[in-house]
Amino acid sequence: MKKELNNKYEIRLDFKRETENPSRLFRAFAEMIESVNNLDFLLAETVNTSVKSKIVLDDIEKGSIIGRFWSALTINEDSKLDNSPDKKEIEEYIEESRAESLKFISEQKSSIDDLDKLANNLKKIAEEKSLSDSFNYAEPDILKLAKTINKINDSTQELNQDESFELKSNNKTIKNIKSGTDKIDIDAVENALTENEIINETEMIYLIKKPDFLGDSAWSFKHGNKSASIKISHSSWLEEFHSGKIAVVPGDSLKVLVKQTSKYNTNGYLISDKKEIVQVIDVIHNN
Repeated sequence: MKKELNNKYEIRLDFKRETENPSRLFRAFAEMIESVNNLDFLLAETVNTSVKSKIVLDDIEKGSIIGRFWSALTINEDSKLDNSPDKKEIEEYIEESRAESLKFISEQKSSIDDLDKLANNLKKIAEEKSLSDSFNYAEPDILKLAKTINKINDSTQELNQDESFELKSNNKTIKNIKSGTDKIDIDAVENALTENEIINETEMIYLIKKPDFLGDSAWSFKHGNKSASIKISHSSWLEEFHSGKIAVVPGDSLKVLVKQTSKYNTNGYLISDKKEIVQVIDVIHNN
């Protein structure tokens, strides 16, 4: 049995007429649409992990850029172990929790304490709607919530101080979602959640797909049938590579020492798994 949820809302982007570089506004608007949809999906997952999401454009107006949307969510209840909440309760929970999350940005919050308060507020909304009594309900993943809020924040970065987003739904309106709010420190969130940290160093051979010629991003590798994107922190080797003393091309391989840092919460759940190349041992050219 499937439960269809349709949650209507409106996104408005206010800007001055004859603004310069208008394409940035449309990029920001598109990023906001996608980010809000991701937030709705995250909230729906707390009700039931078997959820599919899509967003439907209902209408668009000129003046300010105004788009009206449906957040169309489908929850598969085939594996439920108890009676799930009513459709209306779930839709109200998503609407109110979405507004609470967007208010976090409009009030220019970014600290770990504020993030904890937001998570508690979402929990209270779930309790008020009787969702927390459902077997399938789980509190929002704080790390995922932080990353989702940061993505919404990213959509405001190209706006100037006279421009802002407004999101309006049936019962909630959040204004002044604008640039200038600090992003949540994801490393700090991970550290706050971490109970155990395990570090391993292993020698590996990676096939180069795409080197990083600029020095500020990860390299693209292949390891067997899997792709990997890993940064190299071996500074002396990188200096020689960027100066042209060491030549590598896609198809060559690197023998490296990889540092893997795995972080676990109090329940033993893996919350972060990061790899870093701390030493390049050898270059294996593709002959």
